[in-house]
Amino acid sequence: MRTRNIVLAAGGAALLAAIGGALWLAFSLDSLVKSAIERYGPEITGVSVNVGAVNLSPRDGHGSIKSLRLGNPKGYKTARALALGEISIVLDPMTLGSDVIRIREIIVSGADITYEQLNNVTNLEAIQRNVEAYTRSIGGGQPGAGGPQKKMIIDSLVIRSSKVNLNSALTAGGTMSVALPDLHLRDIGKRSNGATAGEVTRQVISALAASVTRAAASGLKKSAGGAADSVRGLFR
Repeated sequence: MRTRNIVLAAGGAALLAAIGGALWLAFSLDSLVKSAIERYGPEITGVSVNVGAVNLSPRDGHGSIKSLRLGNPKGYKTARALALGEISIVLDPMTLGSDVIRIREIIVSGADITYEQLNNVTNLEAIQRNVEAYTRSIGGGQPGAGGPQKKMIIDSLVIRSSKVNLNSALTAGGTMSVALPDLHLRDIGKRSNGATAGEVTRQVISALAASVTRAAASGLKKSAGGAADSVRGLFR
């Protein structure tokens, strides 16, 4: 049970690495470009980061990041840890110059999470450790922060149409895909008049990890039940 929880919580960390990177970059207008994401992303996650397309408009506060891919830490063999279809962001452009950015909505669509084990450590757990170390090193601020940390209030954050591909001893060496129910968080940072990117990341990781754990536990239970039925059928 402990191993499963660590693995699934790490799966949430991989997704949040991408979200956290997008949030940090959203507060630096000169970095809202594809090359900036691919430059700072590896610093945050410790793995390669590639982006298909970026479309950001600070004037009206709308933006999107499409086809974001996170690679695996050194030593792991699978092609990637995470593939995202799209991250869309709607923020209040009038707050970009203030210490607290107001983000109306973040929608993460089509997250495809995978993990691989190496010496009892999954690729996602390794990425989680990288993100936590980076967050500690900058105190939860943004890349290259030289002044006061930017904070944010997020009215709505939705993660939808996502799945986790389980492949370990828990699935007898096979691969099992588990669909995740949509996750909707509201009023992040509102009570404290803003939260740092690190604080937001930790809050969303906690909620997402719980969702992933429930979905995976249900999938594993159904899979075990089906296997048991097949075995019983041999003796009928």
